[in-house]
Amino acid sequence: MNWNNDKLKELADSQPSWAVDTKGDCLSITNDDGIDAFIYVGDQQIIAETTLFPASMVADKTALNDLILRTHNLLPLTTVCINTIGEEEFYSAFGSLSVDSNGSAIVEEIETLFANVGEFLELYKDHLK
Repeated sequence: MNWNNDKLKELADSQPSWAVDTKGDCLSITNDDGIDAFIYVGDQQIIAETTLFPASMVADKTALNDLILRTHNLLPLTTVCINTIGEEEFYSAFGSLSVDSNGSAIVEEIETLFANVGEFLELYKDHLK
């Protein structure tokens, strides 16, 4: 299936533990734990992303970045990056899939992103102020 925002919203609305809203060109999905993910459907990929914490909360960015690069493979399907939102940098977690992915793969990607947020926060907590 070739996904677009309308089809993806229909899939997301079918998940009982998700609240779904449209935010510009993406969907905002909130799970029962209050974690927000933003889902964007591009021409070739679907990106699912959530913020973890502001970079300003990091005590030693070099040490945290080193830890991220050495451990990111411990949490499947999710990668950590630094994004600028407004004028502030944030550490974010994201996953991506093909627009040709089936619905169950998309749901799994988003659920995995939600699950990995807690794992990342636990793994990185000693590096936060």
